Amino acid sequence: MIRWNGITVKLLLAFFAVLVISFSVTAAISYWVVRSELGHRNNRFEEEQLSVAAALVRSAYREKWDREMLRSALQMATGPGNRSLYVVNRSGQVLIKAGPPSDTPLPSASEAPVRDALTRGKTTIAAELEGEGSPRVSAAPVGGPEGNAAQAVVIVSREFKRDLNWFTGIFRNVMITTLVTSVVIVFFVSGRMTARLRRMKDAASRIAKGQFDVRLNVRPRDEIGELAESLNRMSQELAGLDRMRREFLANVSHDLRSPLTSIGGYVEAMIDGAVPEDRREAYLGLIREQTRRMNRLVGDLLEMARIEAGQLDISPVPYNLTEWVRRLLAGLDPEFARRSLRFELTGDPEDVWVLADPHRIDQVLNNLLLNAIQFTPNGKSVEVSVARKGAQAVVSVRDEGVGISESHLERIWQRFYKSDKARSAHSGSGLGLSIVQNVLAKHGTSATVESRPGEGSRFSFELPVVDPPPSHRPNVPRHSPD
Repeated sequence: MIRWNGITVKLLLAFFAVLVISFSVTAAISYWVVRSELGHRNNRFEEEQLSVAAALVRSAYREKWDREMLRSALQMATGPGNRSLYVVNRSGQVLIKAGPPSDTPLPSASEAPVRDALTRGKTTIAAELEGEGSPRVSAAPVGGPEGNAAQAVVIVSREFKRDLNWFTGIFRNVMITTLVTSVVIVFFVSGRMTARLRRMKDAASRIAKGQFDVRLNVRPRDEIGELAESLNRMSQELAGLDRMRREFLANVSHDLRSPLTSIGGYVEAMIDGAVPEDRREAYLGLIREQTRRMNRLVGDLLEMARIEAGQLDISPVPYNLTEWVRRLLAGLDPEFARRSLRFELTGDPEDVWVLADPHRIDQVLNNLLLNAIQFTPNGKSVEVSVARKGAQAVVSVRDEGVGISESHLERIWQRFYKSDKARSAHSGSGLGLSIVQNVLAKHGTSATVESRPGEGSRFSFELPVVDPPPSHRPNVPRHSPD
């Protein structure tokens, strides 16, 4: 069905307008050129005819030809075409006529072409008579003795009109044929284009309703094909995000319900007196651990909400990064002890000062360390390194965990993403690494990862190094000259 405000009609109207304007300009120029060329050609031919006819008349009088002989000679001189030749006397009466019959009367002796030839001896070529479709008249004096009856020869011609009408007819037919053919072609091509666009519109509507299995044909590989390919990729990405969203909701529901159930069970047992006195401390420790787990999850959710709302702000200041890492490791010592993990701080022996937001960088390192603790088997080690590299401080966290396959390395920074079943088996929202990357992006840097399955992972990022303030610089002993 054709929509009157659709692309097909707009293309047809635009193309039709371009064709009409182009043909109009071409027709005007061509008509002027052809008319001029045909006019010059006819004028030259009729001028030669008049000269030959006048010479024949003079020869006829000089050699005393009879009327029929002169008519035959003039008939031959007239040549092919729609031209009639008249020999007239001084009063304008026709003495001899040659050529095809004509329904147009010969101009009188008082009209300009004939009058000029009879009275002034002037040759007039192709004078236009008044009236639509009137023929052209050429006249010339015969010359010779005054006593000759024939004084002028006149040519009445419709040849120019016929040639011009033939040209305009051909041009008109070509223009109409071209317009019709062009409209059919444009209608066919635009119809196919709009059909493809309509399929894309339907596919977009289905995608908007959550049907992410939509796939469009991308051929031919033009701009519309590229748009179809983009829609296919968008559908795949949305399908992946929707799958991760469902998994995230399931994980969050589980991660919230599990600690709440545990806390509720422990509290009920303590209230009912079912917990021995010597086990109360252990139960309180379990409640505290589950509470921290819930706090981390809620904190990640709130942080991601702030990031999406564009409310993630940083306040960079110079600070001792090495000292902050020491404090963070000390605070996580119970987590390491619970898993029987070893940890060590390596890198430059001297403290490294950087320009960054200490609380945000602490959040980054905390997420990386909790990931390392979570995915490192009991009894293994976690290494944190802070080292200078030119004007940058390179911070890295290495674990001896399960590792990440190469096919998942680029996607681990996505929200809600968990790379494999081994990692998905652990608790977590899948937001930690996404928060890490967003916080570092605010600092003008990014995190990188190196990992091999079964050999662990190393997460690294860089921060700009600054000199420590004078109050924090080590005292250097001054040596007096000998």
